[in-house]
Amino acid sequence: MKFHILIFGCQMNYADSARIRAVLTNCWFSYTENIKEADIVIFDTCSVKQKSEDKITGKLKTITSDQKVRITWCMIQHTLRSSKLQGKTSTLPVGNFMGSIKTKEPKILWLHADEINKLKSSEKSTEIIAVNNAFNPLFYNLTQKRKNIELMRRIDDTGFLPLMLKKLWYKISYDQELINEYEKIIPAAGTTSMSTHKTTAYIPISTGCNQFCAYCIVPYARGLEKYSPVKQIVDEVKVHLKNWAQEIVLLWQIVNKHPKFITLIKEILKLKGLKRLRYTSPYPTFYTKELLALHQKEERLCPHIHMPLQSGSDIVLKRMFRGYTVTQAKEFIANIRNLKRPGSSKGDISITTDIIVGFPDETEEDFQQTLDLVRYGDFDMVYIGIYSTRPGTLAAKNYPDTISRAVKHDRRKRLNTVLIDISHKNNIQEIGKIKTVLVNKKSKWTIEGYTDTMKQIIIESKKSVQEGDFVQVKITKALPFKLYGEIM
Repeated sequence: MKFHILIFGCQMNYADSARIRAVLTNCWFSYTENIKEADIVIFDTCSVKQKSEDKITGKLKTITSDQKVRITWCMIQHTLRSSKLQGKTSTLPVGNFMGSIKTKEPKILWLHADEINKLKSSEKSTEIIAVNNAFNPLFYNLTQKRKNIELMRRIDDTGFLPLMLKKLWYKISYDQELINEYEKIIPAAGTTSMSTHKTTAYIPISTGCNQFCAYCIVPYARGLEKYSPVKQIVDEVKVHLKNWAQEIVLLWQIVNKHPKFITLIKEILKLKGLKRLRYTSPYPTFYTKELLALHQKEERLCPHIHMPLQSGSDIVLKRMFRGYTVTQAKEFIANIRNLKRPGSSKGDISITTDIIVGFPDETEEDFQQTLDLVRYGDFDMVYIGIYSTRPGTLAAKNYPDTISRAVKHDRRKRLNTVLIDISHKNNIQEIGKIKTVLVNKKSKWTIEGYTDTMKQIIIESKKSVQEGDFVQVKITKALPFKLYGEIM
């Protein structure tokens, strides 16, 4: 049977989908890039915004009735956690990330609520995987209209997919031992990239989050923090490098909070075959002097620092539970601007950020302070999010959504206007420089790639290059958010 995976959301979802693909391939299912050929369509979902969920439910309508649908990750996990489980369901494990499953051959419990009701008191929850179907209200609501939805499950139970498939009456066999720890599943070569090339590999180093920012659904969808050991991460990096990856991207919600993050960076930089190392997404207060120093002296650690500040107003930051002030944010920025990489001038490190507009009770003065911070930061890119209430979060419980849709969109437009001016100014300064570019996309007419500072570039050349190649490019033209250049 053939399966296809639809990926919504962040880089973590690409890495997660690669693990799903590895397990199913081991069960003798075959992956197809053509969704029309698929017998099974898997939705790897995102729930960071309401718009994300709307996009997913809209896509569900396009799946034909003869194709089976399986849904996993954030959208269904936060729905489960925010629902009120009663009786025995409240004692069931919430997934392997919490270390709850103690056996390699658990009992799979899911299809009907009656299965849970009949659960014997003598049965240990550490020997049971209660898949979401039986008690997730979203599963009930969706299957009223779409009978082809056959499975809704946590991503952390991916290692037990063979047992779930047997429960669904699939005749399968699998060559490898069932893996009780999701993060130890090693994807096949080239399957973690967000692009068609095989040069970049995305590797999660932790999962979950303990930060509980007021607007954020992640702790409710992905659970609390769990760190992967350094050796396990490095071993996975080695597998990808052996299979021709040259750019490694470390992933986690607060990636630089990993207690051994500096050690991890240093160990990976020792490996042969590595050309670039980057990470996302960090948190401002977990940058250390040692980490910034590594950006200054290690050429393979990309000169790009993402600093998700979210707002330039101390009042808004406090309501968001971000844990830092605007003054501290400016200190972070100044420290980065003062770094000097080998062979480069001071300040030759790109800084990007995230900003949320329209957070509850954000005043015009608050927004003006955000514009001031963006100007001060001189960011190469600002990823702008319009606030939307996420069920179960602290903001949803405590802050009515007081900002109108019109005001939110107006503020987004005004912030984007400031960003366009900054981006164009910064990109003009790149003209004449020679950059190493990773070719990301190639068509009949254009070659596209990105620099080590994550700036997008259109390459004007008739030379023979392939997706995944690293090439030397001289910058010849600059636009907001985009560079043009020619291969040297």
